[in-house]
Amino acid sequence: MALGLCACQGGNGASQGSGEKEKSSYRVTEENENQELVMDNQPESSYWFPEELLEWEPSEDEDLEYNISHVPLASRVDKEILTPVNETQNKDTKVMAISIMNSSTSGNAPHGLNSADCNIFTYWQYVDELVYWGGSSGEGLIVPPSPDVTDLGHKNGVPVIGTVFFPQDVAGGKMEWLDTFLQQKEDGSFPVADKLIEVAQTYGFDGWFINQETEGAEERPLNEQDAVKMQAFIQYLKKQAPQMRVVYYDSMTSEGKMDWQNALTDKNTMFLQDQEGNPVADEMFLNFWWTEEELASQDLLAASEKKARELGIDPYDLYAGVDIQADGYTTPIRWDLFESGKDSTHTSLGIYCPNWAYTSATGLDEFHQN
Repeated sequence: MALGLCACQGGNGASQGSGEKEKSSYRVTEENENQELVMDNQPESSYWFPEELLEWEPSEDEDLEYNISHVPLASRVDKEILTPVNETQNKDTKVMAISIMNSSTSGNAPHGLNSADCNIFTYWQYVDELVYWGGSSGEGLIVPPSPDVTDLGHKNGVPVIGTVFFPQDVAGGKMEWLDTFLQQKEDGSFPVADKLIEVAQTYGFDGWFINQETEGAEERPLNEQDAVKMQAFIQYLKKQAPQMRVVYYDSMTSEGKMDWQNALTDKNTMFLQDQEGNPVADEMFLNFWWTEEELASQDLLAASEKKARELGIDPYDLYAGVDIQADGYTTPIRWDLFESGKDSTHTSLGIYCPNWAYTSATGLDEFHQN
């Protein structure tokens, strides 16, 4: 599609309630012909709209104990002592997987159900970071990773990142959600940022991917002040929790417009570095169109590397996005634009929806083959 990232997970429009749960009982699931049993009060992984997150209190969360990952992030073997798989391998290039792991934003069991309805991610050794992709206008915008995913990532030394998703207007986006998210107190604090930190530290995962694609409407258009607030929001979050990773998606620009750059440019550098040279987000995911023929002549990744080095930013903190949601391993990609010469690349690589291997399969055998 001619748009940026979109949340393509289904949902039933439910939101996380805080009401008292009914007494435990068993029921037969209507869709299950094998007559397997599940519990009525099955714990659920969390998801929130911004105003719901502000009301979230760990002490009142009935499912809290089930949503905490207790596995610490393991240390990986240093790349300098690993044997390259071939003589052209560049050890500086990183790989980020932005993957749908469960079938929807809502209704996910923290530690699995009695059916295989999830993406069993099996190549942790090849990725440096995993973004747990989710969020929709009908379910919730702020989605921490379910603890089973965090557990697996941490066992393999891979940081796992939650998603903050502001959908485009055509997908139900509302500026009121962004306004709530970016509200700031007189003391300079951002209440939602404090809650994002609290959630990540309580649940035991490693940070947030911020995907702001809500364009606004005539009565409340997106504007430059929204970009300024987003920069301040990220810097505040990083000041309060320096070890927490923040990834910014190449979407909203410094002008307060939805204008995907597909590169690091003057219009989006403010989300990695402010005018005084201070850091903002840790990393940036670049939109997918750098590999399209109509933009190929601009050599956008080479330009991104040049821009990053001019600013003192590590070009490998930029992730060239590749959208494989529709066509998987048959997706046409201009790898010559990604490469920067012998044994090197201009940036790191960001793979959007490697869960294609699962969602395109008719069964587990085909999933493993894909």
